[in-house]
Amino acid sequence: MMKKLVLAGMSVILPLGLIACSNDEGSKESASSENVLKVTYPSWWEDWFKDLEADFEAANEGVDVKLVPLHDDVTTKQAMMMKSAETTPDVAVEDTFILNSDVNAGYLSPMDDIVNNWDEWENFETTTHQGVKGLDGKIYGVPFSTDVQGLWYNKKLLTDAGLSDFAPKSWEEVLSAAEEVKASASKDVIPLFMYTSKATGEGTSMRTFQVLYSGTGSSLYDYDEQKWVIDEKALTDTFEYINTVSEKEIGAAPSVAANSQVSSLLAEDLMMNDKVAMVMDGNWVAGTWREGRATPWPEALDTWGFIPFPTQNGQDPGYTSMSGGWALSIPAKANNKDLAAEFIKMAVDAEHQLEYVTKTGDMTVRTDVAEKDEYLNQPLSNYREAGEILTYTHFRPAIDEYPAISTHIQEVVESVATGAISPEQAVKNYETGLKRIVGEDSVINK
Repeated sequence: MMKKLVLAGMSVILPLGLIACSNDEGSKESASSENVLKVTYPSWWEDWFKDLEADFEAANEGVDVKLVPLHDDVTTKQAMMMKSAETTPDVAVEDTFILNSDVNAGYLSPMDDIVNNWDEWENFETTTHQGVKGLDGKIYGVPFSTDVQGLWYNKKLLTDAGLSDFAPKSWEEVLSAAEEVKASASKDVIPLFMYTSKATGEGTSMRTFQVLYSGTGSSLYDYDEQKWVIDEKALTDTFEYINTVSEKEIGAAPSVAANSQVSSLLAEDLMMNDKVAMVMDGNWVAGTWREGRATPWPEALDTWGFIPFPTQNGQDPGYTSMSGGWALSIPAKANNKDLAAEFIKMAVDAEHQLEYVTKTGDMTVRTDVAEKDEYLNQPLSNYREAGEILTYTHFRPAIDEYPAISTHIQEVVESVATGAISPEQAVKNYETGLKRIVGEDSVINK
């Protein structure tokens, strides 16, 4: 989701306006530094954080919440701020994708004492803990948003192909369904869309390669050994699946796959016009059809279903997924850590979590909110299905080298999908590139 940190050689100089930004600075000048809480966050969550500011100040007399919205290059700007006690926020929004990079840089405080003495922690889906845990096993954030990847399917096109009760239990059943669609549908219908191009970046690495690879039962990184894994069979099987989709011509044409805006093309055109039968993608796709979006489609879920993607041979636990997410963290050099902890607890309590997911359409991270009718019955809701998938999910290795490895994965996947190399050659290319990125001593073969 977020870009790799590129900090070498950059000076830690921020405009005064960025450091001191506030919605109502003039009326809050008298607040003492002990009662000032600085919060950084991506500007697209402006409305939610303004509500949090008002609620927290109302509940804590004399506290001045200073909001610092970051409009672009969020991770780099926030990391620069966290390097100094003079500029650091007290609460920082962390993409779990890069959280460990900030941990390893010394920017974040462990939060185990906070969550272990907090009754509400038991209400957070345990799989989301993976995304906020450092390599040292400590917790460095409290999640407030997540997602899952699954299989979207067009009910009409699958029914026309003789698959009215579509519920694949293995990779082979997904491929077989795609072939049935190819035989029954018009030639301009894509039977199975997967992200397979460098142009689609992390979507290719996470939504295609890692969903498939996790379904083999293997992993990219061994946390016990703290080394990257070369599992030749799992890699070969994963690349073979991608190759099969290409060879049987049941995937997207290269010109479509290489479109960097293909996710918008899917949601706003192909999926709306019955031009694709199955799509490996995230639960959030439904949010693009809500009222107020570019292409509202209130009846979308009459046409589209969302189900978990199966493991390779249907082996336990039967299904697999990948998740990302966002968390609220406390920087190591924060000036008001106790106040920051209280702000985070309020931001993710049941009331504010429900408010957040209602505003944004994101998945909740709380098991109690996930059961609420107000959550489950939102327009275009696939939250019940997504919540089930969350129990099968995995998180990307939040290791410093991951962004470079992800880019390498995208290149190898594209080479397989375009027929430039065989699955066996792809395994060799992946291994060679992995060792180049992390060093041979950081790789183990399984």
